[in-house]
Amino acid sequence: MMKQRTGMMRILGMFAMNLAVGLLVAGPVDAQNTRNDLHDGPLIEGFGRHVDLPNADFVMRTDDNIYKVAFEIFQPLNAPERPHMRLEAAARFMNMHAHAGIPQENLQVKLVLHGGGTRAAMTNEAYQERYEMDNPSLPLLEALSDAGVEIFLCEQSRVLSGLDANEVSAPVKSALSAMTAVVTLQADGYQFLTY
Repeated sequence: MMKQRTGMMRILGMFAMNLAVGLLVAGPVDAQNTRNDLHDGPLIEGFGRHVDLPNADFVMRTDDNIYKVAFEIFQPLNAPERPHMRLEAAARFMNMHAHAGIPQENLQVKLVLHGGGTRAAMTNEAYQERYEMDNPSLPLLEALSDAGVEIFLCEQSRVLSGLDANEVSAPVKSALSAMTAVVTLQADGYQFLTY
């Protein structure tokens, strides 16, 4: 009988400890966000949806920190009817940090398109020729450019993909190669996000 009680006490103790740890990890209930909390802007309207989390445990430096970030966009264009998913990630980065209080001038973001990301840089006419629709990434490229993001296309990828120089949309600038751009930007202190 005593052994049964001791065993039961251990089980109850472990349950209580797991419950306490679970509550600590989950955090306060009012800090939970839902999909209903997603919104876009303030820098890029219509794209880059995110949630605000003003009470996050990881404290961001909003005063003097310069966010020098580069997105390497090489993933294939899996859904030609939607903007490239990695362009959306760049817009989300811009919007959520602006909402968190990072001044726009402290968000120094650059994009390097190559490989599968090359198609996102096409003009509407070139995209129409290949996919029979306007380029859904083009409005997002223009919005990113308007927000101060510099966009570079690997010329090696452009040529290898059979894309003429006049088929590249206006906000996109040329780079000798993605390799050149990546190495140079890293040397200039940019952190690369490839996920």
